[in-house]
Amino acid sequence: MSTAPKTRRRKRKLFVFAIAAILLVTLAWYVKNNVSLEQLITQESRFRDYITLNPWLSFLIGFGIYTVLALVPGTGGKAIVSGWLFGFWLALIIVSVGLTLAAMAIFSLSRYLFQESIERRYASFLSLMNRHIEKEGAFYLLTLRMAHAPFSIVNPVSGASRVRSWTFFWTTVVGLLPANAIWIYVGIRLPSLGELASRGAESFIDLPLIIALVICATLPLLIRWLVSHFGIPTTETQVHDASTHESLREKL
Repeated sequence: MSTAPKTRRRKRKLFVFAIAAILLVTLAWYVKNNVSLEQLITQESRFRDYITLNPWLSFLIGFGIYTVLALVPGTGGKAIVSGWLFGFWLALIIVSVGLTLAAMAIFSLSRYLFQESIERRYASFLSLMNRHIEKEGAFYLLTLRMAHAPFSIVNPVSGASRVRSWTFFWTTVVGLLPANAIWIYVGIRLPSLGELASRGAESFIDLPLIIALVICATLPLLIRWLVSHFGIPTTETQVHDASTHESLREKL
């Protein structure tokens, strides 16, 4: 019984990986044969000029695109691109508000339209979440956010749980803020295409950028280590294992 969900997830991941690989290879082939670096630099310059000349329209377009992408699982790197294009503060608004709106949308759909199906699919983990919410309160959900537990599970299960909407909202805003700020900072420290063309790989030798990347890599691990004694699942595998263990314990 327990191996079936793992097998399905493995096949789904392999399928997604295969599609992504095909798309990347196709894109690389097209860029290599039809696009020159000079053209890319020119387009980047025009794009940045347009953002400078039309700040509000650019902000709204960027915000809309980001929010839509935030609804799609597995679309990483959005915060870095936002920082690279819009700078720190505008990108922080786009990322924080966009992620929160997407999370609230899924939370609300789960609570008011799909609660029964979520309860059936994640029954064990939902029971585990409700117990942690009763025990630790908002701190539990805040920890899930800071540890970057999978949004595709946390958002809908939270909607089906007993957590209040306000608690879900503010823990999402606060819990995601540190990592959002760091990824955006990475984006603003990345070189432009013009700098990359003129200086080559040397343009990536930037101490603040290196420090930010190290923090990005270690912060989730540090948070997960700090909260491990609560038994809080922080990855999709741990979510499944926690649900499985909870089911076995209930049967016994």
